[in-house]
Amino acid sequence: MADPRIASPGRRVHPWYRWAVILYDRAYRVVHGLDRPPAQVGPALCVEVRCSRRACRLPDGTRIASGDRVGVIHLNNARIIAVHVNGQPPLAIGLEFRRWFLVSLRELAQLAADGGPLADVRAFCAITIFHRGLARLGFHPERDGIVWPGLTAAYQRALMASLHPAGPLRPRRVISAGARRLWMTREELLSRYT
Repeated sequence: MADPRIASPGRRVHPWYRWAVILYDRAYRVVHGLDRPPAQVGPALCVEVRCSRRACRLPDGTRIASGDRVGVIHLNNARIIAVHVNGQPPLAIGLEFRRWFLVSLRELAQLAADGGPLADVRAFCAITIFHRGLARLGFHPERDGIVWPGLTAAYQRALMASLHPAGPLRPRRVISAGARRLWMTREELLSRYT
């Protein structure tokens, strides 16, 4: 007997919690302005700029004072879903996503360059379960970590399962058990991507 969780080639399988996760994600994106044109950065990213709530020292020694402007990087979920629609194999999808991500980082560097609208942003951070991949692109994990890394990771995995065409049965090799906050200073961004 066939496993009912496995979809036939033309049928999508989504988890039972899909709509709750998608509604929460949409509400979060509206509240934080992530779907507005100024927040869009290239094909893969959205950036929310906010004042740091606390002073901290980044992994490279850069100090962020309370009130300094920092950029919070989010994936552009609508665009990320679009990379899956052509029926490409997973390797091709991964390479296309990586290309989109690098294009977005180059655009972010242009926005953060002297005279750009993000020139006063001290650093950029992302909270993610994909920290190994971001480390290779110049991001560094925060020493202190985040509150509730397991809960944040569970939410991010649930969001991926809800948005991904293959649902929750997709490969999970690159996903970490816990979410981490990673940082890249403005200077590092400019040196790598301009």
